Amino acid sequence: MFEWGRVIEYFPTIIQKFPITLQIVLGSFVMGVTLGCILAIIRIRKVVVLDQIVTIFISYIRCTPVICQMFVVYFGAPAVLKSLGVDIAEINNIVYVLLAYGLNMAGFMGETIRAAILAVPTGQTEAGRAAGLTETQTMVHVIAPQALRIALPTFGTIFISLFQATALAYLVGVIDMIGKAVSIGAKTGHVLEGYVCCAIVFALISIVMEQIFNYINRKLDFGKSGHKITKKYRVAKKVEEVASV
Repeated sequence: MFEWGRVIEYFPTIIQKFPITLQIVLGSFVMGVTLGCILAIIRIRKVVVLDQIVTIFISYIRCTPVICQMFVVYFGAPAVLKSLGVDIAEINNIVYVLLAYGLNMAGFMGETIRAAILAVPTGQTEAGRAAGLTETQTMVHVIAPQALRIALPTFGTIFISLFQATALAYLVGVIDMIGKAVSIGAKTGHVLEGYVCCAIVFALISIVMEQIFNYINRKLDFGKSGHKITKKYRVAKKVEEVASV
């Protein structure tokens, strides 16, 4: 029979594993954004051969369940490392989880970043170059701030989805919050209470994350507040206005 008292009892034990979940989320997100930027640039520039490879990779990521991707990495990566003579005995399972989720994030982030960059009016690039900025400076000081503003809502959604998807990590032996709940259920026979406790924790943290991203989104909403992000961006904007007269 379900007992709310056990939910409260299990809470301190389960929440102790939150740092592991957070480690997976942050590590995967950073990896995803970094690789996503590279994938986006390759697709925007239409680099020969690489563009086709990236397109296939993104299609694979977007069209297959994340649990399948995790198992492919979990069983495939050790096989590849063994063939290269690498000792995999010392590699923690969390490394494979980080790699799997990082690649998954890269696929989604790549398309998000590419769409955000392409959504910035081409006149902004021309304005930056007219202001004397190099191609790199134009990207960093003019295009990137606006692309960030466009992509931020999607970034928040992806980050929260990633946090919730990490619940699958226990399937490859990582003892995170869900893994701990499973362990408690196996020992006590009260499985449901552990899952309810995890559901409450995930729901509360997801709500907090959503509010944080909404707050950041409002702060960066320079389109409404009138604030610009950098001095060079203001210069480029002024040049564009003059050029359009």
